[in-house]
Amino acid sequence: MSFSNHFGSSAVDMDSHEKKSEEHVTKKIKITANNGWEHVFARGGIKSRFAKTTTADTADYLKTYRPRAQKQSLEILISLPLDILFEIFGRLLPLDLLHLARTTKALRSVLMHRSSTTVWMAARSNVKGMPACADDMSEPAHASLAFDTHCHNCLKPNVRNVDWNLRVRYCQKCFKERTEVVDDKFKKAYGLKLHHCLSLSITQNRNDARCLISDRESLINELTKLGPEERSVFRGTKRDGVLVRKKHAVLCTKWTEGEQQSRWKELDHLRSLRYDAIVERLIELGWEEDVNKLPDQHTARIYKLIHFEDHPLVKQPKPLTDRIWQNIQHKMVEFMGQMREFRIQQERKQQIRERQILVATIYSDWQREKGYHKYLMPTAADLFGMGQVRDIVELPSHRTVTVEDFQSVREELYTMVDTWKRPIACNLRTDLLWRLEIDPPNWRALRSIQYEKLAVAVFTCTGWLCEDIPEPNDSPRYMYFPEYIHHRCNRIRRRRWDEPIPANTFAMGQGYPGCTVQREWSKDDLDFDDKAARTVKNILDACDLNWREVTVSALDDLDPRLVCLKCSYGNRCDGERPMIVRSWRESVKHCAKKHWNDPTVKWQKISDEETRTLRQEQEEAAASTPIPPRKIWRCAHCHNKPSEPEKMTVLEMTDHLEDHHSIDPLEQVAGKDFVEALDVPPIAIPSVKLKPKAVDPACENSRGMLGKKLL
Repeated sequence: MSFSNHFGSSAVDMDSHEKKSEEHVTKKIKITANNGWEHVFARGGIKSRFAKTTTADTADYLKTYRPRAQKQSLEILISLPLDILFEIFGRLLPLDLLHLARTTKALRSVLMHRSSTTVWMAARSNVKGMPACADDMSEPAHASLAFDTHCHNCLKPNVRNVDWNLRVRYCQKCFKERTEVVDDKFKKAYGLKLHHCLSLSITQNRNDARCLISDRESLINELTKLGPEERSVFRGTKRDGVLVRKKHAVLCTKWTEGEQQSRWKELDHLRSLRYDAIVERLIELGWEEDVNKLPDQHTARIYKLIHFEDHPLVKQPKPLTDRIWQNIQHKMVEFMGQMREFRIQQERKQQIRERQILVATIYSDWQREKGYHKYLMPTAADLFGMGQVRDIVELPSHRTVTVEDFQSVREELYTMVDTWKRPIACNLRTDLLWRLEIDPPNWRALRSIQYEKLAVAVFTCTGWLCEDIPEPNDSPRYMYFPEYIHHRCNRIRRRRWDEPIPANTFAMGQGYPGCTVQREWSKDDLDFDDKAARTVKNILDACDLNWREVTVSALDDLDPRLVCLKCSYGNRCDGERPMIVRSWRESVKHCAKKHWNDPTVKWQKISDEETRTLRQEQEEAAASTPIPPRKIWRCAHCHNKPSEPEKMTVLEMTDHLEDHHSIDPLEQVAGKDFVEALDVPPIAIPSVKLKPKAVDPACENSRGMLGKKLL
């Protein structure tokens, strides 16, 4: 075989081998972010044990697939001439320059060079009202302090606290770590003049001025290197620099506050536009009535609701587009459904409240006509809880309720009041019997004997709603019958600011503390004072009277005058020793104030002749002395009605009846238009210093028997 044949055959074999190899070798394709998913789905997608990918799914995905946009490079920008770059950069904002300086080393070297100062100044001029950069501060540092939002120490984001005096932006934690308080301890450690050379932070509390620890350390290091004369010159230079920095800090602080306010206004404007747009869309959907009757902010807070303006989807400072509305429409419609339910509930409550006002008006007029203000009566809140009234008040919403519907209630008022009063009076008398340690009589005697009128029934109020009505020389404030029965804390209570408006009650009017509402009559705030009752017993023993029978009115009519034997060290009246003579009410207060309600204190009653003379002199003195007006009158027309006012003076009552009830002052009648309040104590009788005569025990006993006959 020739070389040529061998060569030729080998060449043919090589060609055939190359063709076969080309058929088996696949072309390598570079996979990028743009075509990666195409090759993944072309090979059957991502294999999973639970799902099978079909070619149809792959085709559908490729139809909607959009390749990710490529990030643009800054190579072309860097290749531009410097004059063009400076012209472009000068039209940007300082924050934009800061961001550019942090992109590439080339841009950073250009922007941080001293030749770029004019660029930073031009960018700063684009910010309206921004103060110029300080002489001892670079433009990039000034821009970073003004516009960056990270902590200069820990790089914590979203830090808004800028201290222009210290020229730092620290978070709260770093501010405490990197600064120290300049106080007496600081001055004692570093001298009295050092803090004048340091920039101090401006705080609301001037006693809490702070400086940078690094500034203090560097200042001390510099001072230690200088001599005495150089130190004084250095301190003067530092003080001047601190004053210049302080003036610049004031300008920058004002600018920062102005920028914040303008930004807040801008955000509020965007929220307002979004609010109006959402309201307009809701009205188009048929929610106009509910939008117009949305609860205010206070009502929403009380009932634990979300105020419409505070809704997370409403208060966003973003314009409302069609796409955004499609995303939030379902949630807003659901929210308005809740507001509609709340509106219906409130309208039902208002309807019940209007019906209750009709009942209260009927009840108040009935009390005024019958003159029942002198007796223990249920409040309007008690009346609303009675079955006859509740059945009419809670009639369905479609029913129209008028005054005629309550005619049956008016006819049964006396029976309803009597039914309410019996258990209240029985409970009060039973409690008094137990506190006074009196053997309980049979049930007939319990109903007939009015133990609540006894003089030894002394009460105090444990509530605090009566603290705004102190009486002169009335501390401690003891209450007797009928004061404690008609005490205002028995029928009112204070509503918490976050408490929903309670049902079956009315808000009280002028003269009462804020958020005061009427309640069912209750004696929970009344506290029986055992010590004061013991003092009254001792006084009645001195008058030779039986404390189990003497009432308050009988003791007031007798009006005994007494002498405290503990103050006289046991010495009785002899006509020579000056002693202080008091009425029985003032004697009880005296024992509480002076002797801490000592039950061993004894009393002596002066003679009846001296008592009559003293009473006559005091009455004549009171007649010639002008008495300041007292608030002892209540309006009979407003009793148990909404916004019922407190007690008033005569002049205040005259103006009230004329202004609110159109009753001429000449036609106003006491007992009909206005009544005397029964929860006001009588005018305190002043104590007198006398030399009371000696009293014969036999005559004293006879006068005691006479006192019993008067009772």
